[in-house]
Amino acid sequence: MVQRIILFITLLMGHLSLFGQVTYDSAWIINRELEEVVVIQSKTQSIVEQRDNKMVVDMSAISQMPKFLGTSDPIRYLQSLTGITTNNETSAGIYVQGCDDYQTLTSINGAPIYYPNHLLGLYSTFIAPHFTTMTIEQSEHRGTMENRIGGLINVETQHKQPDRFGLEGNVGIISSDLTLTIPCGKKSALWLSGRASYINLLYGKWLKIDNVDVGYKFWDTNLTYALHPTENDEIVVSGFFSRDNIQVADSSNFSVGIHWHNIVGSAYWNHQLRGGNWRTTISYSSFDNNIAVDALTTDVYTKACWSTLDIKNRFNKRLRDNLMLNTSADYTHYWYQPLQFSSNGGVGIMELPQTMPLRYGEEASLGIDLRHQANEWFSYHAGVHGSIFYSGNIYWSCDPRVTFQFMPAENHEISIHGGCYTQYFHKAGLTGGGLPTDFFLLADSTLPPEYAVGTSLRYTASFLNKKWTVQAEGYFKQIYGIVESLGNIVQLINQGFDYEKYLITGAGRNYGLNIMLQKNSGILTGHLAYSLGWARRKLPTLDGSQDYIYAAGHERRHDLNIVLNARFAKHWTVGTQFVLASGLPYTKAEEAYILNGNIICKYSTFNGAHMPLYNRLDLSCSYDIIKTQEHELGINISLYNVYCHKNAQFVVYREFLRPVLGTTLSFIVPSISIYGKF
Repeated sequence: MVQRIILFITLLMGHLSLFGQVTYDSAWIINRELEEVVVIQSKTQSIVEQRDNKMVVDMSAISQMPKFLGTSDPIRYLQSLTGITTNNETSAGIYVQGCDDYQTLTSINGAPIYYPNHLLGLYSTFIAPHFTTMTIEQSEHRGTMENRIGGLINVETQHKQPDRFGLEGNVGIISSDLTLTIPCGKKSALWLSGRASYINLLYGKWLKIDNVDVGYKFWDTNLTYALHPTENDEIVVSGFFSRDNIQVADSSNFSVGIHWHNIVGSAYWNHQLRGGNWRTTISYSSFDNNIAVDALTTDVYTKACWSTLDIKNRFNKRLRDNLMLNTSADYTHYWYQPLQFSSNGGVGIMELPQTMPLRYGEEASLGIDLRHQANEWFSYHAGVHGSIFYSGNIYWSCDPRVTFQFMPAENHEISIHGGCYTQYFHKAGLTGGGLPTDFFLLADSTLPPEYAVGTSLRYTASFLNKKWTVQAEGYFKQIYGIVESLGNIVQLINQGFDYEKYLITGAGRNYGLNIMLQKNSGILTGHLAYSLGWARRKLPTLDGSQDYIYAAGHERRHDLNIVLNARFAKHWTVGTQFVLASGLPYTKAEEAYILNGNIICKYSTFNGAHMPLYNRLDLSCSYDIIKTQEHELGINISLYNVYCHKNAQFVVYREFLRPVLGTTLSFIVPSISIYGKF
């Protein structure tokens, strides 16, 4: 219609020129107007953008990407980005640039969440329509960032005032979710989201791990209320709850039950100032897990819980046109139930109290960061983060951080960063594979705080009117105070097990290179992400006679992710993801014997062996029955593990210590779902 109007005006001007009243060149006018139309149509549709030291993911655009197992999941998309290690079907967690998952802060509106996964990493706890953005910080930490030696991942809930009631959901054969948007007058609104699974209803007959039946279910809920009393004030209250249950059983009267849940509640007040902003957040977070092993001759039960209460203040102010000040003031109260353990039957018999006294810790910190734009091509951030921690002993830190940014040309940036980072809690595990059977520990006289020194060099650029972006980063981080548990599941069941006796501390070193190429517009969009990284650890033996230097359990030397999404027609969207990664390391058992009624295992070099190469191809196809700006209705069909590759997940030992690679999902997992937005 616009082009017809332009053509009509042009022809009219041409006719008028015949009478000598107007002297326009009609051909020139048509060319100029068509050029304007082309520019508008080539607008970029970037899902992830680089903003200073952060990658920011538009959660509303996540639905444009491939849907797997019937849904477009934020954490699955996050794991496909460079610098974040790929998980497999039985390994959950977010590992940023070689750091362990607990060393990265994952939060909702700034409130920590300690296990943000469902289905052992195939699903996240985040229901995308309930959130607006996901922010990722990897190696460049500002002076105001919380005490973590890894990265930061924060998702922000919906908070802008809607103009109408809204409903958005997804109904599939594995799980279903629903999000409601409810305006409450002109200045407030409520968002409700819920999800539940029923995977065993259709897949229970085939859902096996090493020929052992697995029962699994999960559900979670989100609630957010936003109030805008004035134009400059915003109050947002948010709550989150999730629960998972796994039951594993075989024909020999052996069963294992694992249950865990997250609870997160937060409230923040955001006040806009002239040239600045003030935000105060109060939050509560809790995570606990329970493990029950019921065998023919042995019963084992463990329980652990971890809770935090946080108060955070963020203030930023533009002092001059080229000078920005950012400050932080935080307080955290920790309390946790140490790992409880009881066992009876079997070779060894031990009973521990069902209730153990809670342990506490207090942490307070202040941070400051100053950004100075010296000229058009150079700027820098300089900051410091100071903190004090008490848990029977007093620890303190003063961590400087600095970043230099160079802009040699438009849309090109080079960033050099160096800094120190501290963390006052640890995590250790009873089993490998990233299962939620881990427990948290506060720093004390035997387990000092974790400390790291890191540096990075990053290059970011965009080309062809931001249709293509590229990012490359090299990083190095030296870590001290890492805690590792040398206990194993055999000792857990058959011996008088004291987990604290098996905890040792040492050092680590992460270094590598990350590269990502992204296409932001056109029929075909997506990205290619490659990570080359080492995560090395140096820990002493229990008797302190020697040191281990080994690969961390989550290290993948090579990690390649290709994610593509194509919209070939008005209603059809096809997506794919291909993953190729090095196998995870594991410790190989060499001998086993019984001494004084206890099973003793002799192992080779710790994490000295590697699983075979991991690779997988997924496909997704969506058909939009209705597709407008406000309404959407469609159907999705997805295939997980298209060519049925048997990826090794873990190693089990048969008679005479014969190693067998355990595999899961060695077949195509199809899924169909109906999605809608009204």
